[in-house]
Amino acid sequence: MMKRIYFAYALIAAIAVLALSAGCGTDAEGPVTRPFHESGWYSPQAGDTERYIDTLRNVSMIEIPYGIGHSSILKLGEIKGVRYTTLLMQFRYDSLANYEGMTVDSVILDLPVITVQDTLFHLGVTFNELLEGFSEDDTITSPPAYDPDPIQGANEETVRDISFERTEFSINKTIVQEWVDGTADPWPHGISINWAYVPDTLGLIEMYAQDYGTNPPFLNVLFDGGTEVILPVVSDYAITEDRITDLAAAGGTARRIYFEFDLDGVPELAALNYSALVFHTDGSSGLGATYGEMLVGTSTDFPYYLYTPDSSDPDDPGMLEGTGVSRSLIPVTIDAKIKIPLGQYMIDVLNGSRVNTVLVLQSDFEATRVQILAIFDTAAGDSIRPYIEIIYTMPTDFQGKR
Repeated sequence: MMKRIYFAYALIAAIAVLALSAGCGTDAEGPVTRPFHESGWYSPQAGDTERYIDTLRNVSMIEIPYGIGHSSILKLGEIKGVRYTTLLMQFRYDSLANYEGMTVDSVILDLPVITVQDTLFHLGVTFNELLEGFSEDDTITSPPAYDPDPIQGANEETVRDISFERTEFSINKTIVQEWVDGTADPWPHGISINWAYVPDTLGLIEMYAQDYGTNPPFLNVLFDGGTEVILPVVSDYAITEDRITDLAAAGGTARRIYFEFDLDGVPELAALNYSALVFHTDGSSGLGATYGEMLVGTSTDFPYYLYTPDSSDPDDPGMLEGTGVSRSLIPVTIDAKIKIPLGQYMIDVLNGSRVNTVLVLQSDFEATRVQILAIFDTAAGDSIRPYIEIIYTMPTDFQGKR
């Protein structure tokens, strides 16, 4: 019995010697190397988790001349730096053929105003015959050519005053009488409604567009004897002028913001945990929806689209298109801190599989309606200026060797 126990101890000792001799080799790739004997056991230190802030090399705007034709609401006036300078209108005249030989008693242009930003606000305008056509599918940023002599009213007036109380305007009946008699053609391209002057205070007048589906602008022609005919607007367009002075992304005008950043401060071995584009909205300069738009159920949220462009050169068309990074909604009429997670995009940039060609933020309604997302720029205080935030962890440190 004692011999078996002795033999067992001898066998265990032999196995231990073999294991020790195998672990003490000079092969640097082995699991244990000479420092194991010279310095004792390794004392690995867990890698630190760090927060890196890039305050951005540049934050600037790209301005894209753009106009929106299709809309449920027409506007005249100015709000938040967007000036609605001109309304274009085309009418349907085919029903006039049924009234040949009749005498025109009066003609009224009816503008279906639904709201005025300030009920005391009013705007002097002229009605002018267009000399060039337009389409709601066009991107118009300036008025087409028009006859400089305004269309006169019943009393030969040329400047009309639009307000919440005044929305019907006479047209000199001899103009329409010539249409009925066949001695002149109806306005072939329609009319433009233009500011007669810049008012002392600015506001916004909103009215239904023909795209709304009901209650469009129209010409009301009244004949002797009480016969009445309606000539409705069949196409209309509100032309905007961009006078925004803040750093903003805007739909309809249109503006985009691009963010240039430098990640040289992030170590090469860093393991990314989280990244985000961070900025603060300036609610006083933001526009989610006008009051008239809210009355017809339009959302006040700003739908943004963040992408990495095909080019980092603002003058290159490649800046206007690229690969999407994020898309969501932002409230724009309150001061708020906004974080847009950058997810896989930043991982790809840091590991070198994607080139850093800046980030561009735009309205996802850019071709649909005017909205404004205003943010504080790099000159703002540290607490509200835009930045890139990265949280990363370094690998475990084995006494100076990772």
